[in-house]
Amino acid sequence: MRFKEIFATLLFLFLLIQGNTQVSFKEYTEISDATLKIIQAHDLCEYYTRNCTDSLKPLAVETLNFGNEKKNESLKYLSKRFFGCFLVRNGDFINGEKELKSALSFHRKIGDLANVTEDLNELGISNFLKGDFHSAESFFKLSLETGKDSQEETHSFLAELNLAKTYDKFDLKDKAKGIAHHYLKECQRLKKMESVSAAYGFLSDLALHEKNLKLAEEYLTKSLNSSKSIKSSPILAQIHSNFGAFYAAKEDFEKAKNHFNLALNLRKKSNNRKGILESYYNLGSVEYVENKYDKAEKLYVQGLLLAKEYNLFSDQIDFLDVLVEIQKEKKDKEKEIEYYQQFIDVKSKHAEFLLQNKEEQANLIEYFKDEKIGSKSEIAHQSHFWSGFLIGISSLLIVLLVFRFFKLKLISTENQVYDE
Repeated sequence: MRFKEIFATLLFLFLLIQGNTQVSFKEYTEISDATLKIIQAHDLCEYYTRNCTDSLKPLAVETLNFGNEKKNESLKYLSKRFFGCFLVRNGDFINGEKELKSALSFHRKIGDLANVTEDLNELGISNFLKGDFHSAESFFKLSLETGKDSQEETHSFLAELNLAKTYDKFDLKDKAKGIAHHYLKECQRLKKMESVSAAYGFLSDLALHEKNLKLAEEYLTKSLNSSKSIKSSPILAQIHSNFGAFYAAKEDFEKAKNHFNLALNLRKKSNNRKGILESYYNLGSVEYVENKYDKAEKLYVQGLLLAKEYNLFSDQIDFLDVLVEIQKEKKDKEKEIEYYQQFIDVKSKHAEFLLQNKEEQANLIEYFKDEKIGSKSEIAHQSHFWSGFLIGISSLLIVLLVFRFFKLKLISTENQVYDE
């Protein structure tokens, strides 16, 4: 390894010890060492997925170009997951899943259980977003099973909150609650505060469903306290959305609308598409409950138009369903029929869409159920090499730092003697 690469590795490890490893995209483009590139690519992907999904595309392009330049297959296939995540969150599920499955195939082939765990989780998210909750459940379960054998400590529970949300869609509230509590406990243990806040927020939703306002408020307060050091717009937006739902349940509609509007504004800033649609739906629902049907209709139509633009069928169905009910309240039979026809049409398109890749999804899921992904003896030869390498370099760095410390101390002592 050249001197510059050794220096870069030592510098990175020093920053790791100091707890300051987050780089900007510009700094990422300047990294010339493949190992550091992979580590920072993961960190940036995690950050962008939470805060700004549009940034996943340039991250994927930079990672792919560098992988091609260095003939590094790991970087090339990692870029496929980044691009897949970007496409899925922009409503292009078919092409997004192709990229994710390509990354999954490579990572499974080389026995990289850490990346397999994350690939499966992302496939679960894709199916959840498009409304195929049965496939989502299978992918989340597979992610958790694989994560048990991953060397990453968080992977054994990575997909738990996503799985809990899926069970909530099946109306299996107790199951969802139990998994969410376990996820919360693990996140608290590792001090993953964003995840702690998200878990409390989800539990508050479940408490509201049970009409337990006291428990919901307790969870919301804990969610807010957990987020005090967090600057993530999506997390803060979700907290406002949860408080909006709480105040709506208490029939304090003005406070509810204030929180829902704050959530909407934050979600627009980060282009959180599903969150934006949720905010329009929530705002419309408050107006609907207050019998302000014209205002409710306007908000639902705004959401419907965006859902069409985002190519999200399940959200279109939700908006059209309530728009039909509003026309019934307004006794506008013509518009009621118009919206109902759209509702039937979109339901049909959604069912057709879910059937398109059903066989492929089922085959992939069954394949992973039947095959134990890699044995302990097969786990990433490359991963073991770099783990040993980094541990060795870490030890060397510590020795060098200790040596430098004692050397400085010796010089300091000599100077004191000389001065005296």
